Amino acid sequence: MIFAMILPLLAQAAATEPADPPSETEVAEHSATIEASLDKWKGGIYKKDGKLTCRIEQSSGDEAVDLLRCGAMVGCYSPKADRLDAIAASGDAKEEQIAQMRAISAEVQPCLAKAHEQGVRRLAVLRASL
Repeated sequence: MIFAMILPLLAQAAATEPADPPSETEVAEHSATIEASLDKWKGGIYKKDGKLTCRIEQSSGDEAVDLLRCGAMVGCYSPKADRLDAIAASGDAKEEQIAQMRAISAEVQPCLAKAHEQGVRRLAVLRASL
């Protein structure tokens, strides 16, 4: 009985042609909006229960953009977490710890830039397709 009800829906879905991809102009417009939202975001990463976690101090106002930024930060900093922990536990002077952490942040920047570029593109294509 249920199968008989679902079969016409499946047939209709199979017959539906996929939508045309969005134009680059539409994608660019959405990308600009997403980039503007990213500029509003403020936050960082910290450890909670032994795991690297994102902390949002000021939301972008767009939940998907917040997730994009947090995902990029956690993904890019996670491979450096042991080094960051070692710096924090080193007992070095505060200024030295800050310098070492800034050096790691500089190492992470290419990863963040790539993750943001890819994330913005994917989100813009998705939104332009709706």
